[in-house]
Amino acid sequence: MGDPAGVPVVYLHGGGDSRLSRHPDDGIAAALGIRLLAVDRSGPAVPGRTLPRFADELLAVVDESGVERFAVVGWSAGGPHALAAAAAAPRRVTRVVLVASMPVPDGVRLLPPPVRTAMRLSRISPRLAAPGLERWGRSRTPPTGRPETDAAYARGRAESFRSGGEWLARELAYLGRPWGFGLAGVGAPVSLWWGDRDTVTPPAIAHDYEWRLPGSELRLVEATHQILFQRWRDILADAARP
Repeated sequence: MGDPAGVPVVYLHGGGDSRLSRHPDDGIAAALGIRLLAVDRSGPAVPGRTLPRFADELLAVVDESGVERFAVVGWSAGGPHALAAAAAAPRRVTRVVLVASMPVPDGVRLLPPPVRTAMRLSRISPRLAAPGLERWGRSRTPPTGRPETDAAYARGRAESFRSGGEWLARELAYLGRPWGFGLAGVGAPVSLWWGDRDTVTPPAIAHDYEWRLPGSELRLVEATHQILFQRWRDILADAARP
């Protein structure tokens, strides 16, 4: 996707989504001179996966793609995974962009009650939590503001649950536990993109990251909740900055 000789940007989707959960026009990345690598975490459950182990998996994928240095964009549950990659490969990750990211474990209290409940049940038993997540996955995806991106979001959600919901339950479980790395290990510059009306990952999480990551840049987008598709070009351009 995008220019094979362009600036590499890895895209990590949100929880309950897939690599297809992005703006459907890959010409945007190409026009920016970006080689976009959209990497899945959805699919069959991976027992024993943690954030550091996923970072190792991601680096293997990047190596196979012939990429040395890259930026990483993490949306929602992809955010902690992006931070894990930056902590694991500080000399290779050039920039981290968090879009409406899930919080650090002691910030889970900032999430809405249904998300906290799903995370709690997932920590007890991913298998018990999976059917409820699958039912949620069949519900209508929130509107993005444009028909073509609505359709892309719906396709991404359907792809996410093709193999069931246990992968997501396991992910929610480890996101609520100690991550296995510290934010102090993230040496790359960090940008924070948030909608000021976000009720799933509220702006309070953005401000918490801003405090925990000195030098991070917060871009709070007014009058919006779901900003991934609306600001896709700007987010990619931000990620590709030197």
